[in-house]
Amino acid sequence: MAEFDLCFSGGRVFVGGELIDADLYVKGEIVALLSSQGAIWDTARVVDVSGKLLLPGIIDLHAHTRDPGYTHKEDFFTVSQAAAAGGITTWVDMPNVEPPTTTVELLEEKRARAKKESLVDFGHFASGVNLEEIPKLAKAGVTGYKIFQVSGAYPHDPRLALNEEGKLLERFRAIAKTGLPCVVHPFNQPLFDYFSEEAFAQGKPRNHVTFAEIYTRDVVWESAIASLLALQRESGVRLHVVHTHAAGSLRLLRRAKAQGQRVTVEIDPKYFHLGRKDLAEKGPQVCPAGFVPEDEERMAEIWNSLRDGTIDNLGSDHAPHTHEEIEKQRTDAWSAAMGSPQYDHLLSIFLNDVHLGKITLPQLVRSLSENPAKILGIFPRKGALLPGSDADLVVVDFEKERILNNEELYTKVKWSPYAGWRVKGAPVLTTVRGKIVAENGKAVGERGHGKYITGVAQ
Repeated sequence: MAEFDLCFSGGRVFVGGELIDADLYVKGEIVALLSSQGAIWDTARVVDVSGKLLLPGIIDLHAHTRDPGYTHKEDFFTVSQAAAAGGITTWVDMPNVEPPTTTVELLEEKRARAKKESLVDFGHFASGVNLEEIPKLAKAGVTGYKIFQVSGAYPHDPRLALNEEGKLLERFRAIAKTGLPCVVHPFNQPLFDYFSEEAFAQGKPRNHVTFAEIYTRDVVWESAIASLLALQRESGVRLHVVHTHAAGSLRLLRRAKAQGQRVTVEIDPKYFHLGRKDLAEKGPQVCPAGFVPEDEERMAEIWNSLRDGTIDNLGSDHAPHTHEEIEKQRTDAWSAAMGSPQYDHLLSIFLNDVHLGKITLPQLVRSLSENPAKILGIFPRKGALLPGSDADLVVVDFEKERILNNEELYTKVKWSPYAGWRVKGAPVLTTVRGKIVAENGKAVGERGHGKYITGVAQ
């Protein structure tokens, strides 16, 4: 019997913030050895990765799997196939499904469904709105909690929304006692409603363009962040804020972190990659983004925040909808679904940013792998390629150039907002706990290989 199960030979392995020439050996589910190149130890299978990079697998803290209730647009199997092909080895999804995850019973049902289907590891942020369920969910092993301040049409389910500061504080105090993270979609809903009525009074159409223009206004986000930071100080909750693209929000968060507040910060790719040109060409596929990249001050703040660590992680906000659902935005965006699939193309988009000099490879790995693992309390078991770490890795052809397309997607809705983009850099192989789940762009993992990530109190 061979001493090792897998050897990745001849590549450059990302360890300790840099790339080193090494062969990486896997035994069972873990990284067993990093060795000098050339002398292959007794191994069942040797994979030649000469000229390739070995990076820690991506840990995504912001998935919308649509399962249960909306499986016509994604399910646990298809989302995990897209994840595997895209280099994502762990996903954590959100409670805005049907029924929404508000109780222990619904968490356990959802977890059991995912366990049967997922190729990759997974967790779940259940709703933090139901006060009585918060301690029960913690005892049941929930990964963390999610609260939406935004409310309206699906996916912004009003049953999961909370904007009243007193009630938010009450939930924050209860979640703080669990030691688990509280993810918040910050949003000043009353202010957004005011701006919407103002726009309608001016005769603006209720379409995706008007919606995107109002939705991305800085003050809608900055005012919400200011309130959330005050409530965090009062409660001590482990606050994790998402969609932080507003310049004013990022400045407030940088100051709060410098003062020692327990807050972590996430941004998703659509807000700083998809601009007015994309909105004009692809319409509702780009909403609610579409106005941020043309705001030079905001773009500078986003990239600076990624570089200086104000933004901790890059979350995908993988949010598939069918063409028919999102096309309704053209007539009434306020009552239509919005969001876009991200998993198949996510890593290539960010590798291309590295080639363009917008972010360094160490900064990218920190944002996609290391920091998400730390937020979940599972680093360096995940998010690193060290002896003893889970063998979750993605092999990257850093020089591969291609034009992204819709033909080879695993996401069930079969479209991507990045189709047609020319990029440089691609995932070519993915392993989850030592098992190859994607190779040469094809998902090859087995249903049910994924394991659940239980929440870790910090």
